[in-house]
Amino acid sequence: MGKKSTNAEMTSRVREVYGLLVKSYSRFEILQHAAERWDVSDRTADIYIQRARELIQQDSDIERPQWLAAAIARLVKYEQKAGREDNLQTAIKALETQAKLLRFDL
Repeated sequence: MGKKSTNAEMTSRVREVYGLLVKSYSRFEILQHAAERWDVSDRTADIYIQRARELIQQDSDIERPQWLAAAIARLVKYEQKAGREDNLQTAIKALETQAKLLRFDL
C-alpha cells in the first residue's frame, strides 16, 4: 500500500468517491477503483466512502426554499441560454417548469 495521503489528496479522493456514489457505484466497485487508482486498502477506501456519504447527507439536508431557489436559478440560466441560441422550445419548457415550480397556473 502507498504512503499516507495529504489532506488535499484525501479531500480530492472523497470528492471523487462522492461522484462515484452519485453514479450508483457499489462498494465493491469503489474499493476496486480506490485500490487501482490510489493503491489504498479496503479500510482506507471505506473511510473515503463514509466521508463521501456524509457529504451526500449534508447536501440532502437542504430545505425546500433553498432547493427551490437554486432550481429556479438554474432554469433561468437554461431559459436565457436557449433564448440566445434561438432554441425557443427549450426556452419555453424552462419557463413552463419555472411556473410549475412556483405554482403559477398557465
